[in-house]
Amino acid sequence: MRRGQLRDYRGCGCLALLLLLFGMALFPVLVHQAPKVAGGVVLAVGGLFVCIASYGLCRFSRYILERVSRFGQGLRADRHPYSLELATTRGPIRLYNPFRGILVVGAAGSGKSESIALPLMRGFAQKGYTGVLYDFKFPSLTGDMYSLLAARQNPLPHYFLNFHDPLRSYRVNPLHPRYLPHTGYAREYATAIVSNLMRESIRRPDFWTRSATDLLTACIWYLRSEHPEMCDLPHVLALVTSPDEALLKTLKQNEQCAQMTVSILGALERGAENQVSGVVGTLQGAIAQINTPEICYLFGGDDFSLDINDPENPIVLSLGSHPSLAGTYAPLCSLVITVATRLMNQPGKHHSFLLLDEGPTLFIPHLDLLPNTARSNRVATVFMCQDLAQMVDMYGTEKADVLSAALNTHFYGRVSSSKTARFMSEQFGRYDQVYTTSSASRNWRQWLGGNEGKSETVQERDRIRASAFLRFPVGRFAGIAVESNMTEFNAQFRVPARPPQVPLPQPTAEGDMLEYYRRVRREVNSLLVAVDAPQETEPGKRAGQDPASRFRLDV
Repeated sequence: MRRGQLRDYRGCGCLALLLLLFGMALFPVLVHQAPKVAGGVVLAVGGLFVCIASYGLCRFSRYILERVSRFGQGLRADRHPYSLELATTRGPIRLYNPFRGILVVGAAGSGKSESIALPLMRGFAQKGYTGVLYDFKFPSLTGDMYSLLAARQNPLPHYFLNFHDPLRSYRVNPLHPRYLPHTGYAREYATAIVSNLMRESIRRPDFWTRSATDLLTACIWYLRSEHPEMCDLPHVLALVTSPDEALLKTLKQNEQCAQMTVSILGALERGAENQVSGVVGTLQGAIAQINTPEICYLFGGDDFSLDINDPENPIVLSLGSHPSLAGTYAPLCSLVITVATRLMNQPGKHHSFLLLDEGPTLFIPHLDLLPNTARSNRVATVFMCQDLAQMVDMYGTEKADVLSAALNTHFYGRVSSSKTARFMSEQFGRYDQVYTTSSASRNWRQWLGGNEGKSETVQERDRIRASAFLRFPVGRFAGIAVESNMTEFNAQFRVPARPPQVPLPQPTAEGDMLEYYRRVRREVNSLLVAVDAPQETEPGKRAGQDPASRFRLDV
């Protein structure tokens, strides 16, 4: 219901109430004057009848207006089947085209999750969106998403990754050969891992980080080409952490992998062992953060496909991070999201969403290009952060500006940074404020005379002051919306009731995590032995020593 229609309804109600009160007051007066005025009773009854008829007419008009309004809303819903709605004290905000991208900025406790994320998730569930949800405080938003989907008549399958407790999580293989059609994908996925493990490489990539990315790309592609049955993250991590010489000689067996690591292989042939150790050690030291039995177990299965918006098998995926281990889980979440978005951003797919709660805790390669390129493919990108400075810190000034501009609809809540508050204020522009000054002067000798004058000055004033964003209450947001019923807004958002909570399912654990971790190491050792075992006795080899032992790690 639009605000103009709401005023019409209120006008009808007020008019009916006034007529009713007038009739009640007129009736006893006319009855009292009936003996003096001929036909007083008739007039009284007639006046009361007019009041009742007027009241009924107003009620009937309101009924007609409501029906017309509902019919109009139905037409608009047909024109905008993917629209989302958020309730405010000044009326609903309808985003007719959420694929234009949404940016939500608000400090901790400003109401981002309750006032913005939850209504958007409700709309995604009601409109049948598939998508990916990054839940920074698992299972806060994941539980709501699962409950909202369960309330639908035909709910979409919902999978989640619980990094904090892998035995109560689904398992996925983001490096499955079907996600690696050519080497460009392998490099993209390697970049997602290395950039989150070595944050300094995002802004200032150097020889060591570039070489580490090349080496990881070669390891992924080697397993993809030579041993596709072992192409998963646990085997890649085990291969990376193999002894230097064994690793490089293994990769050299594949022509493409040899080209990827040509600089490292050249250093090895020249005897520059320090350079080789520096490159391999850089990658191995970073990989050690995620090379654990728990993570290997989680990424060693394949319970669902990352083709999230496949029209034949649409799903919703939630990634559960944890504030105390956000740095450890960031490379893994980024890898999964990178794989998923590459598959989502294709024509002819189901409409979908990507909602990133605390988005700056992840580095996703080319995320600044996703909102613009995925718009035509019906992918709605929602990026939530506490402050714009976080985006700059993670992506750099240029990419942060590009990402902010690519997300066309902005919601600004309370912030703690005066710099961010000034930026927000500038988005709404200024208006001209006219000030009128009156002056008068009189001479005591000529008290009947004098001069009077008026002057006007025009000054520019911020439409929303920067200081206002520092004092916004919880749930109040101002912003700019494209393709919406409100191009600008500054309102208190209504907090919707949470859906009836449905407990998350408990996937069945398969096997022992530590035993799986050891088995992966043994399988990778067998690859190194098969490729690199020398055919004749080497000088200096002790009697009875296995010639391939120097290529293996003990398990």
